[in-house]
Amino acid sequence: MKKNTSLARKVELSCRILAKLGLFKETTGHVSARNSRDQMLIRGRGPKETGLLFTKPGDVLLADLDGQSLERKAGLKPPNEACIHGEIYKARAEVVCVVHAHPPSVVLCSMAGIELRPIYGGYDPSSMRLGLNSIPVYPSSLTLNTKDQVHAMQKLMGDGNICILRGHGLIVGGSSVEQATITAIKIDTLAKMNLQAASIGKVPSIPDEDISAFQSRTGRGNSVEGLWRYYCEWLTKG
Repeated sequence: MKKNTSLARKVELSCRILAKLGLFKETTGHVSARNSRDQMLIRGRGPKETGLLFTKPGDVLLADLDGQSLERKAGLKPPNEACIHGEIYKARAEVVCVVHAHPPSVVLCSMAGIELRPIYGGYDPSSMRLGLNSIPVYPSSLTLNTKDQVHAMQKLMGDGNICILRGHGLIVGGSSVEQATITAIKIDTLAKMNLQAASIGKVPSIPDEDISAFQSRTGRGNSVEGLWRYYCEWLTKG
């Protein structure tokens, strides 16, 4: 199957947006998208790259789900952690995009044992909702560059779309590049607020009646598509 250039463009934009927001550090981290049942588009690594913030269309490679490049690019190849993406795609047919990012807020919370709780409401309901269910934390801080390591992480992640890697970063799956990207941003927001709150003292979660009210409003507020458009505009003009 040929490379889906419009999908590759979304992967490129996701990399640049997340990097500009500080969720990627220099050349570390990657975004991928399912190109077909057994292929993916993934941000490459190598001596010819310039970092996630400066991702170009040619930096997004076509690869199989075992992380082997299906196109020749001098000085660029799929990242060593490509198996994170490939193994998730093999196991989860509904996942179309995988983000592996390194938000400092998430890393610090994971090291300090700070749970990402719903401590605010109307400030950002979509990020608050991500804290309504416990987000799993994979205990190893090693890079996941073997299938066995990824399978251990997947066992913890289960059918959810988010897994925090202690002292390492974050893995997010989504039904689209837009959804996975916005989810990663919202997890970062939730982590930043919990990290700052922890420096003040014990901050309670919002009341149960508020949580119930927010849960009944599912579907209201900013859509993923609207937020994606906002960040694409911000990327070029912000």
